[in-house]
Amino acid sequence: MGIRRTKHAVYDLKYHLVWIPKYRKKILDGEVTEYLKEVFEKIAQEYEFEIDTIGIMEDHVHVFMGAP
Repeated sequence: MGIRRTKHAVYDLKYHLVWIPKYRKKILDGEVTEYLKEVFEKIAQEYEFEIDTIGIMEDHVHVFMGAP
């Protein structure tokens, strides 16, 4: 990632998103994990932000990303 530039700004914003299913049910395994990665990558492309790291556990997801 690193420092990004536009006409009017110089920035290096990073976000740590933690997503947890209701009641922290352990449902994020197997095929669901692969599907979740695909969904997050599609969203990142659509909204033009960069995903640095995705960590998917059985009961929660950590996404470290940079965005304008």
